[in-house]
Amino acid sequence: MTSSVTGPTRSFKALPKAKPASKKVMVTVWWSAAGLIHCSFLNPGETITPEKYAQQIDEMHQKLQRLQPALVNRNDPILLHDNAQPKLQKLNKMGYKLLPHLPHSPDLSSTDYHFFKHLDNFLQGKCFPNQQDAENGFQEFVESRSTDFYTTGINRLINR
Repeated sequence: MTSSVTGPTRSFKALPKAKPASKKVMVTVWWSAAGLIHCSFLNPGETITPEKYAQQIDEMHQKLQRLQPALVNRNDPILLHDNAQPKLQKLNKMGYKLLPHLPHSPDLSSTDYHFFKHLDNFLQGKCFPNQQDAENGFQEFVESRSTDFYTTGINRLINR
């Protein structure tokens, strides 16, 4: 079985009940074949900066050490990640081996597609009046997934 970790950042909508416009909730998700490792929500209006992302990488790494030490303690832990240079430098310093990844494209990566396709389906038709309710909806999605969901997503990478 292939073990890897992925960390896409995507947004989903928190739809206010009283207003026609929608607001996006930004979340960074790190997951492996064993399940969710770490997620981090941005505050409304906040953008991801290199410093903020470096902090998220540190938090993910600490959680991964605690939750799945075998992945961290192996030679060259494997990580599927985009090719943004500041991120790569930080991850290389931490000893991660990065799988080759195509440059940014308008399409979702394989791991984004698996996780966020299911999240989008789960949230279909749901309205969240505020950020906290949107985060609770995300947590409900995560808790509704079995280990097979994550294993399937990682194993499909082999075919791609």
